[in-house]
Amino acid sequence: MPRRFFGFSIILIAALACARDDTASAHPRNGPASADDGVPPRPSVIAPASQPYRVVPVSAGGTISGTVEFDGTVPVAAVIRPTQDQQACGNSIVEYTVRVSGTRVDGAVVWLTDIRSGKPFPLEQRFDLTNDRCTLDPYVQVISTNATLNVTNDDRTLHTNRFINVGTGQIAGIAPFNDDGEVVPLDRLREPAEIEVVCEQHPWTHAWIAVLDHPYYAQTSAAGTFSIEGIPPGRYVVRAWHPSLGFADDSVTVPAGQITSVAFRIRPTKATAPTVPTQIHVDSQRPAASSTPAVPILPTASSTPPTTPPPLRD
Repeated sequence: MPRRFFGFSIILIAALACARDDTASAHPRNGPASADDGVPPRPSVIAPASQPYRVVPVSAGGTISGTVEFDGTVPVAAVIRPTQDQQACGNSIVEYTVRVSGTRVDGAVVWLTDIRSGKPFPLEQRFDLTNDRCTLDPYVQVISTNATLNVTNDDRTLHTNRFINVGTGQIAGIAPFNDDGEVVPLDRLREPAEIEVVCEQHPWTHAWIAVLDHPYYAQTSAAGTFSIEGIPPGRYVVRAWHPSLGFADDSVTVPAGQITSVAFRIRPTKATAPTVPTQIHVDSQRPAASSTPAVPILPTASSTPPTTPPPLRD
């Protein structure tokens, strides 16, 4: 009897240990609310959906193509000097949040804000976000609500990434890492939202994700160009956004089977400081709150033709 009881105890302890494993997948905060469960809500560039998106046949779909420019001085890359975890982070980090080609913006997200029916989602619905030298790559990306985001740690140090819904202030998911090479799948971003990603241990670390419940979106190339295809004929509001610069809107009519061109010009706006993680274990010589705007004031869209860009600046 004692031997049988001892064996049962070992099985029970092992089961409890597995139940406490937080590294299997990203998860939302459970249990009663606390000070760590979120931050004050802020204006978001992505509003909740007015109605579900419906997949319908699209015949003679049109295309919106164009460019995104920034009409102002591009923010200078920040130099961060960590005082801990130098073996993983390095003694200094040059943080490039904006890349441009002349006035054109690389990596800006462009999407239709008011489309509620159209083509199906692409079959491939996996995206990546990587902790690399104590920064997050990519800095900004767009994913769909039915996608899986694989969050990876390439550093030999602890990262705890929190995914914050900007519009509600709530924690949408948490991805903890214990070792380099670990991958945590996050598939809980099921509502349209602007998501800010922070690291509890490294307060300068930020990334931004546009989560959309339809497939009518794109990101600009290194030359600042984009194209969105298969759009049902009609009139739509199109938004271009980069979290470090701001956003601009335009109203576009899409004829059947034709290409409509639009040139976005984002103008300088007052920056809003991003979230500062409440659990900080690493000091930095740079203030925790940077000048990255969460949501700037809406500027006026412009159809001014872009100029020929010079070579890409780093």
